[in-house]
Amino acid sequence: MPKVHFIERITNVKLLSKENNEWASYAWAIGEDSAKKLVGGEIYLHKAQDKPSHFGGKILSYFVLGEDAGQDAGRVVFVFQAGNEYKGIKTGKGWAMEKKFDWD
Repeated sequence: MPKVHFIERITNVKLLSKENNEWASYAWAIGEDSAKKLVGGEIYLHKAQDKPSHFGGKILSYFVLGEDAGQDAGRVVFVFQAGNEYKGIKTGKGWAMEKKFDWD
């Protein structure tokens, strides 16, 4: 199952549905091909590479921000269903700037 870990330097997470525990994580600089492959996988949000995840969930969908998003145009937003099992997860080496992919 594919996984992505992001360093969340600013809190760009918004609650979409309290009833379904659905959230959106905003403005990631990744390609749309990678975003497509991650649907059905897992997202983990960290404060630093050496810190365990503080939030995350199963990726339900994604969308690309349009021109009206200003400097974030073209960036990806992931919609996910959060769960406690995605908290406290550490990951090792393999970070590339603010993200780490695990395609297994």
